[in-house]
Amino acid sequence: MKMTSSRLSLRTKLLFSTGDLSTSIPLALLMFFQLYFLTDVAGLRPDYAGWAIGASRLWDAINDPLFGMLSDRIRTRWGRRRVLLLFGAVPLGVFFMLMWIVPALSQGWMAVYYAITFILFDTAFTIVHVGYNSLTPELTSDYDERSSLNGYRMAFSILGTLGAIILATVLGWTITNTRLLFLILGVGLGLIAIIPPFVVFSITRERNSEDLPPPLPPKEALKRTLGNKPFRMVMGLYLLSWTTASILAAVLIYFANYYLRVPEQANYFVLAAQGSAILFIPVIVTISKKLDKRKAFIIGSLTWVVVLLGISALAPDQIGLAYLLAAMAGFGIATAYVVPWSMIPDIIENDQLQSGQRREGSFYAFASFFQKLATGLALWGMGQALALTGYLTPVNSSSPPIQPEAAISAIRIFTGPIPAVLLFLAVIFAWKYPITRENHQSTLQELANRE
Repeated sequence: MKMTSSRLSLRTKLLFSTGDLSTSIPLALLMFFQLYFLTDVAGLRPDYAGWAIGASRLWDAINDPLFGMLSDRIRTRWGRRRVLLLFGAVPLGVFFMLMWIVPALSQGWMAVYYAITFILFDTAFTIVHVGYNSLTPELTSDYDERSSLNGYRMAFSILGTLGAIILATVLGWTITNTRLLFLILGVGLGLIAIIPPFVVFSITRERNSEDLPPPLPPKEALKRTLGNKPFRMVMGLYLLSWTTASILAAVLIYFANYYLRVPEQANYFVLAAQGSAILFIPVIVTISKKLDKRKAFIIGSLTWVVVLLGISALAPDQIGLAYLLAAMAGFGIATAYVVPWSMIPDIIENDQLQSGQRREGSFYAFASFFQKLATGLALWGMGQALALTGYLTPVNSSSPPIQPEAAISAIRIFTGPIPAVLLFLAVIFAWKYPITRENHQSTLQELANRE
């Protein structure tokens, strides 16, 4: 498919956006339930659970940049990116299924088992994620159309998240054995995640490999990627905002279980936050078009700070207000989903102007790395904090224990003050982001003149 600056058809946006389901559905269970599954279902100590998750993030430091640079060098009859979807889809689903088995092992060996399965899944996730995201700049070069395309993509992403949460909620009404529940979720959602990459593969085309210049040497490619100032700014704001989203996703179930004491409503708070995020996507896209992407991110993030501080200040009996604030958090969630991803294609052309190369794989690989690093840091940090504050691992998941006051305080701190600090730092990175609509148009014009 030849890149164009014209508007994309609705059909193209919808079919391409299905690709986000292959990553958003697995990521939903990981963000919202992985730590809870390890501590309250598998019975793993919180600190062991945190280290099991953290181990896979060490592999990310090699895995993501490696596959990103490799994808920039691939030359096949299926293209550079589409081939990753073709061969990565099935391993993605299979390794995801293995993560939700509870083996009959000791605490130490169980942590090893989950670390290994996370690493295998993460490798397949990187292959599919990098391949899919790297196709985005091929569809359009228009500054505002990219915001629109990413709006559709993130709507599908959040729909995938909502679908996973709703399925978990509905199945939980009838399946009281939580180990069986998560096993069914893992197998069912793993099978679903296999399908979207094949859909995207079938409806996209790539530039002819013969028209591409020889790739940069690996060392120079890495140096240029990390040396790109706009990219560093976006990765800074993305790491901080996605860490906030990951913390919020993980902490809500603990907040509902142990502070509000309404464990049966835990998933409903998640649905309120994610459901409203879909409604806020058109709002943040419109703000991006009216102002620009940088200002839209700042507005969304500062609004999110106020909401999260309000949630952490709730009294245990303010359930109705908790739902309202969870829904209002959707504006910040939509901002974290849409704006950073719509900035990356602009950065790729900025880099092309400087290097003469289109290196989508390298940039999206690092974006994937920072996304997973954010999730890993959030879950690792929460795991260690809960362990240090005396968190009690439930013996019976249907009857949550009364947690120590220190553990409750840690849960509340992770709900408001810590995310607020992260978002203020993200705003600083956004303020320094240099690419505007006007200078992006100048970049496209100069690239066109060169061709």
